[in-house]
Amino acid sequence: MEKNNQPLLLGIIAVLVIAVVYLMVFKSDSELGYDDLNYNDSALQVENSSVNEPVEDNITAPTTPNYMEPQIPVALTDSQKAQLQAGAEDHETKELVFDVSGGSFYFMPNEIRVKEGDKVKIIFTNVGGTHDLVLPDFGVATTITKTGESDVLEFTADKKGTFEFYCSIGNGYHRQMGQIGVLLVE
Repeated sequence: MEKNNQPLLLGIIAVLVIAVVYLMVFKSDSELGYDDLNYNDSALQVENSSVNEPVEDNITAPTTPNYMEPQIPVALTDSQKAQLQAGAEDHETKELVFDVSGGSFYFMPNEIRVKEGDKVKIIFTNVGGTHDLVLPDFGVATTITKTGESDVLEFTADKKGTFEFYCSIGNGYHRQMGQIGVLLVE
């Protein structure tokens, strides 16, 4: 190669590199001629209509909820309904157990009724994300839990009133997003 052709060759290479980068960054698939591809994000499948071979229909990706977005609360179980009924009905002082589920950004149940003097045990189960359950008026809190973990609070409801419990994660963010509940002591 002659010396005087090197600048020309370097210029052509530079133009080609710039063109490729431009196409990769600024052009959509349809502008690049990929209209014959059908993207199905929900199943992570790619079907090329120009190929006459079947595409496997059972390709799925694991789905992980975005725990930074509010989730639909889990439904109360029959056991939880019976626990809430036991706390709300007229009764002599007794020990009560409540199973409370927590997710982004809710507690289920989010209202618990007991009588003054009852010994209360709350079994908190995290069903998604990172959460805790804090009941400051009785000086109790769970540890910080991750999805699938549980922790237990135990205390005596020694004063009447309405007391808020909440998730303290995110410097109060979960609480602000509505992850709160109330303990009604009658």
